[in-house]
Parts: sequence; C-alpha cells; structure tokens
Amino acid sequence: MQNKSKNFDVIVIGGGVAGLSTALQLGRRGVKTLVVDRGALGSGSTGRAAGLLGQLRGSIAATSMLMDGVKIVQDLEAQCQCEIFVQTGSLRIAETTERAGEIRDLVAMGKSIQFPIETLDAKQVAELLPYMKTDDLLDACYCPTDGHLQPAELTSAYIKAGRQAGVEYKTNCRVDSILNEKGKITGVQTEQGISHSPIVVNAAGPWSYLTAGSGDVILPTASIGHYYLTTRPDPEQTVDRKSPAVRDRHHRIYSRPESGGLIVGMYEAEPVEYDMERLPDDFDMSLMKVARDDFNAALLIHAAQQRFPWINERTPMTLTTGIMTFTPDGKPFCGKMDNLEGLFHCTGFSGHGIVQSPVVGVIMADLILDGSTKYDIEAMEADRYYELPGFQTRSEIKSKCAAMYGSYYGRVERPEILSDSE
Repeated sequence: MQNKSKNFDVIVIGGGVAGLSTALQLGRRGVKTLVVDRGALGSGSTGRAAGLLGQLRGSIAATSMLMDGVKIVQDLEAQCQCEIFVQTGSLRIAETTERAGEIRDLVAMGKSIQFPIETLDAKQVAELLPYMKTDDLLDACYCPTDGHLQPAELTSAYIKAGRQAGVEYKTNCRVDSILNEKGKITGVQTEQGISHSPIVVNAAGPWSYLTAGSGDVILPTASIGHYYLTTRPDPEQTVDRKSPAVRDRHHRIYSRPESGGLIVGMYEAEPVEYDMERLPDDFDMSLMKVARDDFNAALLIHAAQQRFPWINERTPMTLTTGIMTFTPDGKPFCGKMDNLEGLFHCTGFSGHGIVQSPVVGVIMADLILDGSTKYDIEAMEADRYYELPGFQTRSEIKSKCAAMYGSYYGRVERPEILSDSE
C-alpha cells in the first residue's frame, strides 16, 4: 500500500553524511526537509569510510572549509554529547626526492596561512610511530590539529540534531525518479509513492548519476571501488588510539589507529569500477565482502607491508570494501545546473565525504536559501562540466574519473597558492 503524498520545502535524496548534513542545516533554518534513502541512513559509502581528516589542502579555500568543519563538528559533539573528532595529528612522509619537494611546498603553504605544521626528521617520526618503518624517510611533516572523524558517530549526530531541528527521514525507500513539469522540480516518485517539493537535493552518492539521469541531467560522476584493512590488536605492535594518521603517497597508502589496531587503505593505479544500474535493486553496500586473495586486497596488503613490515597476508585483520563517488577532477559537485530548476547536486566527494560534510551542509543550505555562500566554491560548482565536450557520455566520464582515482596518490602535487604566487 502506497503512502499518501506529502509536501516538503526540500527533499534530500540520500542519507549519507553529505545529505544528512545538508538536511540538518536546512532544518536549523526552519526549512521543512525530508531525507529519503534506499536503505538505512549511513549504510552506503558513509558506512565504509575511514574518515581521515587532513585540513591542509592545495588551496586556501579548501583548507579554510575543513578548518571550519572541525568547529562545526565540535559544536555537534557538544549538542549530542558524543565524541566524533579524534585529534591524533597527521603525518605526510617522503621516501623520494619528488615527495620531499611536495612536503616542503606543503609546509611553506601552511606557514603562509599560519596553519600549525612542522617538519620532522626520521628519528622524530620513529618516536611518534614506533610500529612504522622509518629508516628510508627523506622528509616528513606533522599537523598536530588533524585526526579523523568517526563515521558512525558523525552519522548518528547528524540524525539526532536533525530530528531536533524538525527534519523527517524515510528509509528503505528507493527513489525511482525526479519529477518535474516544464523544467521545474515538483518532487520525487518513490516506491512508496510521491513526495512533493519544489527543491530536490541529489546526494545519492554512487547512484547520483542515475538520480540525475532520471531528470535528464548528465552528471559526470563514476562509482569506484575502494579497499582498506584493519588489523586486530596485537600486544607486540601496540597502536595507541592517539597515534598520528599517516599518508604515504609513494606507496599510495594512508593509515590511522582504530580500536587498538591499524587501518591501512590504498588508492591503487587501476581501480575496480561499478555500473550502479547493473546492481540488484536490493544491493546493500554494508554487506559487501572481499576475500584476502582478491587482487586488489593483495595489492593493499603488499603496499601496507612496505611501510608496516609486520603486516602480511597472515596478519589477523578485517578487509573492507565499498564504493566511492569520483569526479573527473576529484572535487565534489555542489550546487545546481541550468537545465532543471530546483535540482541541486551534493555529491562526488571522491573519498572525502566524511570530512567535507560538516561545512558542505552549510554551503548547500546557503545556495538553496540564499543563492550564494561566503565560501569560495569555484572548484566545487556543479555546472563546471555542463555541456562540455568530452564529459557527456558514460564511457568518457568513467574513463576520466578512473584516471583521477588512479592518480589520486600517484601524482606529485604542488599547492595552488604557491603556483599562483609565482
């Protein structure tokens, strides 16, 4: 039996952290908001995320957003009486001259904006991380105010605070299509009936391109698999809860402490790609499993062993795989396009949805209600590929997004602020 239709000011499709954060901020501003998710809230990419929070990025705009995001999370912690942000500090390490140069540039950028960052030598790194191989390091930098957000706790806090702000949630309810008349949004058709609204936010994660497609909108995102391992506590390899996170871009890995063990994830050169339309209607990302002899899992274990020699194929661990939503440039789509009035996109976070979500919720509420935001979102505008040749077919889009994932840790970066100032 279908539910009777109901009217809302805004309908958010997708109950991951981006959609939940957006709904919370809208609710706080008095907007009647509904979040609809095909499964349980937070059961998609959010529930498979590692949650590393590194604030210093390649531009002032991106860095400022993440710094403000920490403040938003701290306020959320106070409101919901829970711990979400675990401040461990973070390290970037270099074992090649190219990566050492990358770190020098990053430190210079950080200091130029008074961000707390310092250079460490191999001995100092070994003192911070006695369980990590350090004798091959040429350089490293340390950001003491970094850490990680706990995905489950963040999700729960968004929901709790959202309910207090009047947000409604509808779970286990698939959205079949976006409804519009004469180029204007009128609501959504779900498997449980129609919900009406003049504004719809597409925060459907890996399904975002399909959601957009139901309204005849081309959204250049691709759905790409990601893997990480979590070792079990080992008295011979003690991982303190406040051990710094690590980014080792040469080996394409990152790590952080987790429940007495260590999470190690990898951005491999040739990722697994998914066509979401080929997955069954009852597909549940939280049930995804990966065997230890899976090719990508084996690559991950091998890469982890290069930095943490005590990790090997016999190490007690769990393996986690999920699906990320990537864009051709690795930056999200936040905002609207010109071809369908009332449709906003909030997706394509390329592995950073957890850490970007706090401030993204504010940005989306600003765009929906005010038409602009104080944040510099030029790099995140949803229409930056609109009608651009080379980004209009699924084959073109998938190829570019897979290439971006493959180079995510592989390429040597140079901060934009340094390039622009020269």
